[in-house]
Amino acid sequence: MLTGSFYPVAGGRANNMAWVKSEYAGELAVLSTWLVAIAPWSVTIFGRGPITGVVFRFLPFRVLYLYGLSLPNELTFRMPWQAIPSGELLSPAGIAGILWTGAMLVGSVAFVASIAYYNEEEQFADVLPFDTVRFFGGMLALVGLCTLVGTVLFNLSGGFPGTTVPVGALIAPVLAALLLTVDLT
Repeated sequence: MLTGSFYPVAGGRANNMAWVKSEYAGELAVLSTWLVAIAPWSVTIFGRGPITGVVFRFLPFRVLYLYGLSLPNELTFRMPWQAIPSGELLSPAGIAGILWTGAMLVGSVAFVASIAYYNEEEQFADVLPFDTVRFFGGMLALVGLCTLVGTVLFNLSGGFPGTTVPVGALIAPVLAALLLTVDLT
């Protein structure tokens, strides 16, 4: 059981120990943003017979690698907006592509902001009209929501047959929840 301020509970009473100490919240915000930027938001493994494919979807691009098949361009890259089927903007696959593109844009803003915050913490905090840790938490929550819903819609539309593991799509909301609930007092 957790209390409203996200403290571990022992015997029904809140401990004096938070999940994240307030003096490390800024560092956690930066590292969380960087982790979400480099982690694949989903990985799909599929195959038939001797051919196996692995699809890694990162925020800025998708990589498809085929094992057991030799092609001139074995690694195929696709940008988020290229995942939107032409003429099918409101189909599940089209909405998934739009969400992926939106997540990439929000994730890019968060990543650039995290670099600025890392280099000039005081100036960055002075420019922002609200708490920086909450800002990064909100950005990661939006990225997590877009990628998680996009993954579900893409799989519902047929996507790639096989097993999809939403790696970053689950990591981003967890890190966002930590950042949004950290006690900053």
